[in-house]
Amino acid sequence: MTEPATATSTEPPRKAGAEPPAAPTPPRAPSTTGWLAFSALAWLLVTLLFYRTAFTGEAGDWSLVMAAILLPQVIQANLLAGAAVGLWSTLALGRRKPWAERGVGRWAVGTAAGLLTGTLASGAVLLAYGMSARAVGVVAVAVGVAGALGGALGAIRPARIMAAGLSAALLVLIFLNVVALFSTPLLNAFGSGDTAAERYSANGLLAGTTAIIAGLIAGLAAYWRIRRAAARSGDTAKWPVYLAAGAAAGLLLIVAEFCTRLGVAQLLSLAEADISADSEILSFIAASRLNTGLVVLFVGALTTTIAYGRSLPKAVRD
Repeated sequence: MTEPATATSTEPPRKAGAEPPAAPTPPRAPSTTGWLAFSALAWLLVTLLFYRTAFTGEAGDWSLVMAAILLPQVIQANLLAGAAVGLWSTLALGRRKPWAERGVGRWAVGTAAGLLTGTLASGAVLLAYGMSARAVGVVAVAVGVAGALGGALGAIRPARIMAAGLSAALLVLIFLNVVALFSTPLLNAFGSGDTAAERYSANGLLAGTTAIIAGLIAGLAAYWRIRRAAARSGDTAKWPVYLAAGAAAGLLLIVAEFCTRLGVAQLLSLAEADISADSEILSFIAASRLNTGLVVLFVGALTTTIAYGRSLPKAVRD
């Protein structure tokens, strides 16, 4: 009779007390910040091309007032593009150079990327169409500062919160600009008439409704982006992550508003005639933009928190 064959292991014997081999590291999920940066840059280009008529070479105080009215949209797009490019730059360079993802290096890379984005993109389009010689320096500095500040915001961590917040901010800016494009029929739908009281009431109703809807968009978009990122990485995000991501779009609008006020003040100081009436109208519009940012911040944060709570499993009673 033959003895049964004994199965032997081909692996070399492991010494006593030796640690088992480490499990292979799973491949990192592909980052979507590159597409986010591309989308933000595309929106910046669309904004600059659409509002280029406000930055013409025509002389006079009227051109300064028109530039002051439409400068906020350019500042917002610059801030968003700078933040998205700054976020992508720090993550992409940090994978190859560890110093670019730590401490001062991360802030330097993000700020430089945002400054380069704001300067090149805005300068190329604005100079191509020409501006008043008195105002070109003011606008160039304003958009450059907005881009650099956006790049610094892109260096904030966790990156998951920034990516979700910037994605939501992009959708909010698109929505706000679409509303502004159709403002006349919308104001008529809200009861705008021939009297100042009717116009003031319609403006308030439209601004409030727009801000609430924008906040809902910001909250739902940020919630979806966080859930998607958590599913790719295989972990579970806590409620503060959702809260911060939902508030990020409103925070970006508020930061853009403060940058805008500095630029608008410098533009109006170049006027030769008395434009106090125009200044009062611009102050009213600026207050409305700030209120919109605050509403988007709080409604967005509340929406993501509620959506997160609704996603939790219900407790089972005994």
